[in-house]
Amino acid sequence: MKEVFNKYFSHPLIIGLSVFFVLMFSLCIHLGILWSHFALILIPILIAPFYEWYAHKFLLHAKLTAKDGWFRRFQIRLHHGHHRDPQNVQLLFAPLSAVIIHLVQTYLLFSLLLWSFKLALVPFTAGVLYYLFYEWMHLAHHVPSYQPKTTLGNKIKRAHMRHHFHNENYNWGISNYFGDIICGTLKHRNEVQKSKTIRNIAGYTVHVTKTE
Repeated sequence: MKEVFNKYFSHPLIIGLSVFFVLMFSLCIHLGILWSHFALILIPILIAPFYEWYAHKFLLHAKLTAKDGWFRRFQIRLHHGHHRDPQNVQLLFAPLSAVIIHLVQTYLLFSLLLWSFKLALVPFTAGVLYYLFYEWMHLAHHVPSYQPKTTLGNKIKRAHMRHHFHNENYNWGISNYFGDIICGTLKHRNEVQKSKTIRNIAGYTVHVTKTE
C-alpha cells in the first residue's frame, strides 16, 4: 500500500487533479447546487463502467496510425506504449492532454443531459473524483507488491492482469468489471487462448523510446 500511495500522490497529474477537484467542489458549494442536487453524483457512477469499457476497447486500443507524426506519438503515449511496458510508471497515468480532452467532453455531455451548464458542475465534480479513483486502481493493479484487501479487489486486479499478460481483447474494466459482465468480455485464462500480440496491440510493433 505504501508503494502505491507514494507513487500516486507524488505524480503531477494526481496533484493537479486533486487541486482541481477541491476547486470544483468549493465552486459547487458556493453556487448552492451541491447538496440540493446531490443525487446528480450518481450520473458518473452509473455511466463509468460502460464508458470505461467503451473507451478502453474502442479508443485506447484503436488501430495505431501508420503515418508518423504527433497523433501516432499521442496514441503510443496514451496506451499502446503502456501495453509494451506495463510496469513503466511513467506510462501508467494518462497524459495531461488526454485528461483535458476527457474532462471537456465529460462536462459537455453532462451539460447536454441536464440541459444546464450550472447543474452539470455537480456530476462533473463527482466525475473528477471518480477519475482520481480510476487512476488509483490502475496504478494499484500494476504494482506487484500490492495485494488488494478485498475479494472483489483481487478479482478486478487479476482480470486486468489477464488483459495485459494473457489476452488484450478481453477484461476491459479497470476500476470495475461490470461492463465486461454485461458485454460478455470477462474471461478467465482457460476460456481464451493466449494472445500473440499482448505487447504489440493494434499495430504497435516497436519498442517504446524516449521520443514516444
